[in-house]
Amino acid sequence: MKRVLVILVFLSIYLECFGTNNGSILLNEFYGCSNADSIPVKRAFRTLKINLFQVIFSEIPISYEIFTKPGRSLQFQVGYIFPRRNSLMNKAIFESMGEEGEATDEGLFSYRRSPFINDAGINIKTEIRIYSREINTTNIVAHYKSFYYAPQFTYKFCYYKNQTFTIHYDSWEHFQTESKYSHILGFGIMFGRQLCKKNLTADWYYGAGLRLRMMSVTIHEIYTQYPLPGRSDYPENTETSVSFYPFINLGLRIGFELK
Repeated sequence: MKRVLVILVFLSIYLECFGTNNGSILLNEFYGCSNADSIPVKRAFRTLKINLFQVIFSEIPISYEIFTKPGRSLQFQVGYIFPRRNSLMNKAIFESMGEEGEATDEGLFSYRRSPFINDAGINIKTEIRIYSREINTTNIVAHYKSFYYAPQFTYKFCYYKNQTFTIHYDSWEHFQTESKYSHILGFGIMFGRQLCKKNLTADWYYGAGLRLRMMSVTIHEIYTQYPLPGRSDYPENTETSVSFYPFINLGLRIGFELK
């Protein structure tokens, strides 16, 4: 009977240490045996990523993610906004959707909404991420990829000064010189899937939400060449507007883990 018990105990220890379904690290350490697949590891404690897709829309965003505990993280993103006024997308969409194929200052395709015409700006985003798998855990073998969802908070500021746009109204072509200052607050829910492997990170995401835009525009000069000989007005008046609008966001961030 004792021999049978000894054999059963030996088999239990052997399977615990070397079996394919090794799930207990504590027993391995207690009996002095180890399986390489059960070594505790900690992955993706911090990541640094860049969104190359967003560069197309005149912004260079860099994200820094900190894992506060297994399955949870905070991500901070700062984007620098730069001008691309001569881009094909700007010319085809935001500067030719008005009357006679010229720009319009109203509606969805108003040149004032264009992401390409700003002199500069900054876009700050904060996400509280909740992962379905603990990709940074220290207690079990780390998962390489995981789905997540995240509330996102946004603040964006951008501006341009003394830019001239061609606008068609009152049956004549007008050249309007103006300056714009825009503040945007937003909230949304992001969904994504992050892969962390061999110190590299890929983060696919999509989401939607609502934004509040507060815009101030000062018109410096309005010039019209017709009827001849042409004339200029200098109203120097400031227009302010507040608007709510939905947004959809999707893209890919790539980067690496920080040790």
